[in-house]
Amino acid sequence: MSRWDQRAMLSIGETLFKKIHKRKYHSHPNHDIHFLAREMRQWLPEGVSSLINGCYDPRCLKRYYFSDERVDQLHISDRILQHILLKIVKPTFKYVMNTNCYHLDGPSGVKNATQKIQAELQNPNLKYFIRTDIKSFYRSIPHHKLIQDIKKYYDDPKLIAMLINIIRNPIDTPYGYKNPDCGIALRGPLSQFFSGLYLKPLDDTISTMNVTYLRYQDDILILCNTKRQLNRCKRKMMEVMHERHLSLSKRKTCLGKIDESGFHFLGILYPPTRTEDNTNTKPVKLTEKARKNKEEVAPTADNILNDGGVESLSVQQTQETLRTVHCIVHARTLRKAREQVKLMVADGASLCQIKNYLSRWGYWWVKTAGIWNYDELARQYINSCWDARAANLGAFAFQRNTIIGLHREIQRGAAIGIAVAA
Repeated sequence: MSRWDQRAMLSIGETLFKKIHKRKYHSHPNHDIHFLAREMRQWLPEGVSSLINGCYDPRCLKRYYFSDERVDQLHISDRILQHILLKIVKPTFKYVMNTNCYHLDGPSGVKNATQKIQAELQNPNLKYFIRTDIKSFYRSIPHHKLIQDIKKYYDDPKLIAMLINIIRNPIDTPYGYKNPDCGIALRGPLSQFFSGLYLKPLDDTISTMNVTYLRYQDDILILCNTKRQLNRCKRKMMEVMHERHLSLSKRKTCLGKIDESGFHFLGILYPPTRTEDNTNTKPVKLTEKARKNKEEVAPTADNILNDGGVESLSVQQTQETLRTVHCIVHARTLRKAREQVKLMVADGASLCQIKNYLSRWGYWWVKTAGIWNYDELARQYINSCWDARAANLGAFAFQRNTIIGLHREIQRGAAIGIAVAA
């Protein structure tokens, strides 16, 4: 769409509101969605006009406290208007943002990052990795530094003024209003834009160091050829983190050799890689007798050239250096799906609803990752269920004959094992 086109902006807002209204149609009669639906012809044009004039000022964030987290929620109208503003800013990403910032690619970001990792791991020269996570990233972003970055890369005064109002938005808490100096809304439409802009110095610094670098929001992965590159990347990353007033999570940070420990990224586990023919390439210590026998049967250079052995030797060396890249679902990803099913069962959800959730979960990963088929993903989920009832529920939900047959074979084997042990 053309920039600041009122008709196009209204169309985007109406389409998004219809999706939200359809999802929340059966909410409580006093829910804000019903009031907004009745008055949409009033608040939406006014909000679009405020965006065009550069005077948009969002409502206060609403803070909710839970036992395990704290959530700052935007009003529905502000969510729609900021989504429209994101559509206007998005064409500038290719000129401002780093190409290794994959969460800005939208729904295809996970797939693009996974494909790049798989392609890079085929390179036998990659030996080391750094997998890290930024501690409380969205809560730790200082407002003044983020505003400086916005003024550095954008020169539209209307856009700058609206983004400053969104960043400095007050928070309505049960204990009164707060005006924090750091932190942005985690689930806002512009949160990914702010995170991509704020860590642009890190993206630009690591991308110029002749290593493989990927970032998805606050998750960072670096693949290096040598240990010297590993240490240089670690030092540069700590310098940028200190300048950006951020810190790394010690619990989620790991580094080491790819062939020994493996790593996980974006819910996918990459186990330690191995050679394609599964052979041990380490030199074997030979006895004196074996060494003499080897020297006796060793072909000469003339015999190799005459028999065409050069080609076969090169093929053998190539096979030894090729890597077989395996990708499996990370245990945390499977655990989150099981916990969601557990909560649905506790809430009294029907089998149809559970089946719908697991089916959508499976198809989302198949489409997003692009490395598994549906049956393989369902098999990994069922095998991860320790409880027989949860496994039966998963097998019923996926409704695939091959998976159900495999599950029955697993149960039969477990029963035979128990009988033998008894």
